[in-house]
Amino acid sequence: MNKILIVKLAAIGDVLRTTSLLPGLEKKYPGVEIDWVTSKPGKEILINNPLIRKIFIWEERGEVEKYDLVIGLEDDLEAAEFVSSVKAENIIGAYLKNGKVIYTPSAWFDMSLISKYGREEANKLKKLNRKTFQQHMADLLGIEVGAYVFNLTSDEIEYGREIVRGLGVGSRERIIGINTGAGRRWPQKSWGKTQTIELIKRIKNELGYVSIILGGEDEKERNKIIAKETGMPEAGVHSLRHFASIINQCDLILTSDSLAMHFAIAERRRIVAFFGPTSAAEIELYGLGDKISSPMNCLACYKKECDIMPSCMDNLSVNEVFDALANNLMRRRK
Repeated sequence: MNKILIVKLAAIGDVLRTTSLLPGLEKKYPGVEIDWVTSKPGKEILINNPLIRKIFIWEERGEVEKYDLVIGLEDDLEAAEFVSSVKAENIIGAYLKNGKVIYTPSAWFDMSLISKYGREEANKLKKLNRKTFQQHMADLLGIEVGAYVFNLTSDEIEYGREIVRGLGVGSRERIIGINTGAGRRWPQKSWGKTQTIELIKRIKNELGYVSIILGGEDEKERNKIIAKETGMPEAGVHSLRHFASIINQCDLILTSDSLAMHFAIAERRRIVAFFGPTSAAEIELYGLGDKISSPMNCLACYKKECDIMPSCMDNLSVNEVFDALANNLMRRRK
């Protein structure tokens, strides 16, 4: 096996998570050259990765070469059609056949939008799933479970340090990054502003940590309110890699199932991640922290709107989140 092409475009956190395949592929196929087709934001995540030879954005897909193996990890028609069009000895994953998106046998794709069992059964399988994404990929590709591969440059690390100091945080102060929003695509992943404000006040008063409030463009107004009510700094909006640079400065991250969580995993920060509408089981934390969720039977519903009141996020208590943070800080100090 000399050359492999991975096709993974989005979402950005999923692209970052997919870098966990690289160490296993390299170990299985010593000396292999790995290329990747992704989106423009995906390329930003993948640059400076020592295990990737070439990165092609989607608009450059016509420039790809001939491969021994193509790994198709997108389940939409256009991406599957592209995977099938690449000159390759073998294809694993999702591809196009007779005008239909199909996939090589895989429990991961059985739970997806292209499941051969249909949407209803796929949702049931996803709810019952107890394997991480990495375990599913190890089964699919015959590789070992690996860690994320993501490297900030020294200049990027310095950028994060300067932003944090510019927020008035001293070099010896301990920091918890707070990322309780989730963007527009998955609003049900967010934890409430009121609970977040109460938690941050307790972190300051009882743990003595500074909280830095994190998020992207979609969380900007929400985060300004939280910052005003708590007196804690709001980090602002930055490029993807600079956002990772700020996370790199934190001792612990509290996060929804979001890009902040994946950056924290990639940079081996301690993590408390909370889940509701998406699956906690498929997330691998590599022993870096804890996954928490409220005790409701409807978790991992993958709904973007919910008519259950109180919702799974409403039922996630400040006490439970605070205790998880405190426990992780104790483990970090050992």
